[in-house]
Formats: sequence, structure tokens, C-alpha cells
Amino acid sequence: FKKNVAKSIPGLSQGFNDPKTWLSTGCYALNYLICGDFKGGIPLEGKFTMFAGDSGSGKSYITSANIVKDCQAKGVYPVLVDTENALDEKWLVDLDVDTSEDKMHKISGATIDDVSAMIGLLIDQYKEEHGAKPYQDRPKMLIIIDSLGMLITPNQVKQFEEGDQKGDMGIKAKQLTNMLRVTMAKIASQPIGLLATNAIVTGK
Repeated sequence: FKKNVAKSIPGLSQGFNDPKTWLSTGCYALNYLICGDFKGGIPLEGKFTMFAGDSGSGKSYITSANIVKDCQAKGVYPVLVDTENALDEKWLVDLDVDTSEDKMHKISGATIDDVSAMIGLLIDQYKEEHGAKPYQDRPKMLIIIDSLGMLITPNQVKQFEEGDQKGDMGIKAKQLTNMLRVTMAKIASQPIGLLATNAIVTGK
């Protein structure tokens, strides 16, 4: 009965989905703070991790360099979404990241709508190609968004073009929340992880 229910409703999965793959941040102390293991790091399967901090604090260095390198060492395919147009290939190569297409995929995007559509299509195509395979035989993938804070809404684009900057009235926060919720629902039973960076503003 339980197996039939899970099979008949595509949005459901059964059993536990504890992470089996941990991706190192490149810093033993940070790994330990995250998971209690110096050789651990961030969890992959069906999990979401965000690094938030001041500008220049090393968020991109940890996520787009160190963690991507560990992905490549552990057979996890990283999909890097650059919303700041700041991740140069030379910078990544100098940090020992393999930028060849069979080792990683880099996409640039500016609006929440575009990035949401891309992630949704990526996961749907992944499920179509690999969904029938046993869980342990499906390829592992990490989606990295660097950064959430630089994503913009279509309304912000429209206001800029009209020269009328009224603010987004909280629309951006709602759309980001919706994007993350839907993405987490889609990867919940897959060997796919989501990682993002976000800048924070601290008071002086």
C-alpha cells in the first residue's frame, strides 16, 4: 500500500533522505561549525545552504571556488548561476577550478523570473532523464546562486526604464521566497542541493 501511494503521486517520496554527501568549504573550522565534522561541510541531497555576510567577506570564494572544487573532486556536477556578472573564468582557474563544460556549467541571469524558470527547467529535465533510475544511480548536482541579493524583479526593470524608482513594496522578498520554496519542493527527493550567497547590511 505504501509503495503504491508513493508511486501514484509523483510529488511524494517515502523514507528518510539524510544527506550522504558533504561538500567542504575549504576551511576545517567552518566545516565543523556547520556539521560537527572537520572533514564535512555543507549537505547536498535535497538541502539548501546560504552563506550571508558583508561585501568582500569571502562568500564567493567559499561557494564558487572551494565548494565547486570539492564538487568536482567528489563527482558532483556544479551549476553556477552568476547574478553579479563577477565570476571571471581566469579567477576560477587560478583557484584550481576546472571550468570545462563536462565539469561545471555557468549561467548568468539577472531577474528572479529568468533564474526561477532556468532552475525549474533544469530540474524537470533532470527528473525526465534520471528519475526512473534507482536513487543511488542518479548523478549528483549542486545549484549555486551567487548571489540572491543581486537578483531583480521585472517591476524593478520597468521602474528603471521609466525613471521612476518607487521601491518594490516587498515584491522581491516574496518572489525570492517563492523561488526557494518551489526549488526545495522539486529537489526534496533528489540527489540535488541548492547553495546561495546573500549580502547583509550591518549597522555602524
